[in-house]
Amino acid sequence: MTVKHTLLALLYQHPMHGYELGKQLNAVVHAEWDVKPGQIASTLARLKDADLVDFEVEATDDAPDRKVYFITEAGRQELEHWYLSPEVREYRLGDAFYVKLVLSLVGAPVSADQVLMAQRRELYQQLHQVTTLLRQADPATQLPWILLLESATMHLEADLRWIEMCESRLPDLKQYSPPPPPPRVRGRPRRQALETTDS
Repeated sequence: MTVKHTLLALLYQHPMHGYELGKQLNAVVHAEWDVKPGQIASTLARLKDADLVDFEVEATDDAPDRKVYFITEAGRQELEHWYLSPEVREYRLGDAFYVKLVLSLVGAPVSADQVLMAQRRELYQQLHQVTTLLRQADPATQLPWILLLESATMHLEADLRWIEMCESRLPDLKQYSPPPPPPRVRGRPRRQALETTDS
């Protein structure tokens, strides 16, 4: 997720200072996304340098003066472009687990069966955690959060089905042999003939 565009989206609602932005981010998005105050401050500084936000100094009686940020017209245009740009999700083509599985098939200190078993156990643990969060969520006030949890559930269940497919095809998978590397050219590489001209 992009902190830059999230802060712009929050500032589009109304001007806020840095601490307020952090609280509002957690309240609105309500996802497992830990954005530190320092990250918010540095992002706001970059947004100001890019003329996407500006600020006014607000004097307070019992605390140091604070900067209240607001979105600029350029920031609004950038935010609109972000909203209308579709997100392409990764579908794990060549992810770390796939690489681990393939390498376990061609020679490893553990078997492919063990690799699949360890991954399935982790997926079930994640599915249990997400299911618990789903039961605790309030549909009246946390519907976006519920939709995110349901998306995570569907992806975890799909991964578990894929693990089952791999296990059912293990006898064939264990016959896998990677193609040999291309033959190495022997001898010294030819030098390109130098063109000479008569003086």
